[in-house]
Amino acid sequence: MSGNFGMVSQHPHQDSTSCPIMCLHEDIICQLFNYIPQLSDKVHLACVAPKFRDAFDNWARRQRSHSLNAQDVEQMLLPDLIVFFKVAGPFITVLMVNTASYHKESLIVEFIAEYCKNLEEIHFSNVTDEFRFGQLLSRLTHLRRVSIHCSDVEDVLNLDMESNQELEFFELINGCYTGKHLCDFPKLQTIVLRDCLLWNSGELGITLKKLRVLVLEGCCFDVMNQSLYEKIAKCCVDLEDLTFSNCDVHFEVIAQLVNLKRCTLKTYISTSNELNLDFLSALAEKRDSKLQYLNLTGQFEIGNEHATCLGQLNTLLQLHFSDNDVLEDSHFLLFNDLPQLKLLGLSWCGSVTDTGLANLICRCPQLNRMDINHCNQITNNLVFNAISCCGKGTGRSMILNVAHTKITNTMLEVRSA
Repeated sequence: MSGNFGMVSQHPHQDSTSCPIMCLHEDIICQLFNYIPQLSDKVHLACVAPKFRDAFDNWARRQRSHSLNAQDVEQMLLPDLIVFFKVAGPFITVLMVNTASYHKESLIVEFIAEYCKNLEEIHFSNVTDEFRFGQLLSRLTHLRRVSIHCSDVEDVLNLDMESNQELEFFELINGCYTGKHLCDFPKLQTIVLRDCLLWNSGELGITLKKLRVLVLEGCCFDVMNQSLYEKIAKCCVDLEDLTFSNCDVHFEVIAQLVNLKRCTLKTYISTSNELNLDFLSALAEKRDSKLQYLNLTGQFEIGNEHATCLGQLNTLLQLHFSDNDVLEDSHFLLFNDLPQLKLLGLSWCGSVTDTGLANLICRCPQLNRMDINHCNQITNNLVFNAISCCGKGTGRSMILNVAHTKITNTMLEVRSA
């Protein structure tokens, strides 16, 4: 980054009116900042003269947020670094940090902690056990979102975030987690843990009454037992959206969540493909169920009993299957009580044919949209069947969003016309 920050002096014999830019109205100067992409270059312009600094301050206050990629300032000389953070620091609300690319972490941490008091969101990537940037979490006080993507972590990170009582969102990817750092945040509504090692799962810190979204995807449990599920069911009374992988034994207790609206279950080749029948049965029997969205991803072993339970989830608005060759036409014949279903999503389900989907269209009177992707048994017959079923004087419409099927483009063009 070339050039120095600072005031631009005029020649003593130069008439100030000979420089048109110095006579610009503040509103025009503010518009200039909109066309300068880099925050560092905006600061350059702000340092031209006091009126430009005032215009920058006014412009910055009117913007919703300002982002800084810490890499953009690492190569700055110290005088430029000081000016940059003094001018722009108070307005920065979002920070991105690639922790693998720094040689003066301590200096940058000090500047951020001192001048960026209004930071609300931090995204860390390539985090290792030497997580010096983690000091920011304890020195800032207005953080609402924290995302940490680890690259080589063998121990639990020290995440002292207690000073940020406004925290609403926490994400950890490929790290180690105990949960003890997330127990005392009254506004925390979303926890995302992907590909993490969860230590001491019996004491996992999910004592969060306000939690609404919980993602536990691809995580390895040090102690896998029903205590984790029981803790979620007991403590997360407001939970509305759950994503979980490896949902086999003891998972049925999750059906007790009274406010659950969205549920995504995933299975991988390395884990059990069992789809907990007791969980589905409990949901089907639940009279006050609020479940509207169900997504089953992976090669779940779906049998007739599973399909029968799925077909009784009468509050569902959306049902999605992906990456499952076990799902077949006969299962759709058991979907007998889905009166509110409006959307079906199928992706990479190679055993489903036009016949199965035609049966579903006839059985679900509110179904008006199908998203179908990479299902090679779906042909033009689905379009004909949909027209036949929807054209029986009911005024029903049907949207087909298809890709990588055997439905021809010509068929779609003709029918959409």
